[in-house]
Amino acid sequence: MPPSKQDIKTGQDMTPPSFVVRNGTKMTAAYAEFFSLNINQHTNHAYANGLRLFFEHCESLGITDVLDIEPIHVQHFNIAQIEKGYEKSSLRQYLSAVRMFLDSCVVRGVLSVNPAKAVKLPRTTSGTGKTPVIVSTQVRQILDSIPRRSQKDLRDRALIGLMVYSFFRISAALALKVRDYELRGDQRWLVGEEKGSKRHEMPVHPDLEEMMDEYLQTTGLMNQPNELIFQSSTARGGYLTGKPFDRNSSWRMVRKRALAAGIHRDIGNHSFRATGITTYLNNGGSLEDARIMANHSNSTTTKLYDRTKDVAKVTEIQRLKF
Repeated sequence: MPPSKQDIKTGQDMTPPSFVVRNGTKMTAAYAEFFSLNINQHTNHAYANGLRLFFEHCESLGITDVLDIEPIHVQHFNIAQIEKGYEKSSLRQYLSAVRMFLDSCVVRGVLSVNPAKAVKLPRTTSGTGKTPVIVSTQVRQILDSIPRRSQKDLRDRALIGLMVYSFFRISAALALKVRDYELRGDQRWLVGEEKGSKRHEMPVHPDLEEMMDEYLQTTGLMNQPNELIFQSSTARGGYLTGKPFDRNSSWRMVRKRALAAGIHRDIGNHSFRATGITTYLNNGGSLEDARIMANHSNSTTTKLYDRTKDVAKVTEIQRLKF
């Protein structure tokens, strides 16, 4: 099976593939420059994975010189990855990386034309997102099941609550520092940075404020503005370490907390952001306001979280009486 986004570890380096190195210093320099211009590390990891797969595919075809790459080879890569089971959304990202990197090679004088320009990206037609979404009662079930005995317990409760109530992506949530939990008058705000270096500001829901305050005050972090809000914890005692809490550890935490609450769903970090947006829309919130709060560039992305049709289907199915 192809790797999921979760399988791409945040520690993956940007070492050029052997194909790139063999094609000389100009192409190696283009590779380094390509990744230096994109400051989002998680996008870089996905792009690096796509380029690695592409150049491995070229080598499997017997191509060792970048000048020998033709549009048909890029198209063949596209078909081969679909046959291996890669989703179209992932493949679109990989082919975008190939296109942009080969553009960099043109600028550097490695290539005269970009062979990937003529290859169309795979079209995605799904109108509904694939992120597993749970219902609001299950969110409450998870939150209520977390004990409040250790610093780790309070951290986990606050992090899950933040993703649900603020629509923050996990990477942005884990990068927050205590100073980003701002007090403006009588209202708390969260101020973070999402992918693409977009500023994300959200007022704090009263339920989330209760979780955050208990966590920050109990751990003593409230008076340490430059410290990360969410930190890793010790194996014994669950004490904060002062070190970053990474996405993979958070994913494992989410799965563990869900199972402990009796939620046997294949959920992850993003499920809570998706559930928050879905709940907001199902309760009558507007799509445009959801777009703004989720920090999406356009409402098409936000629409993927709209599961109001699912509610209608559940109601209508009750009409089947035999």
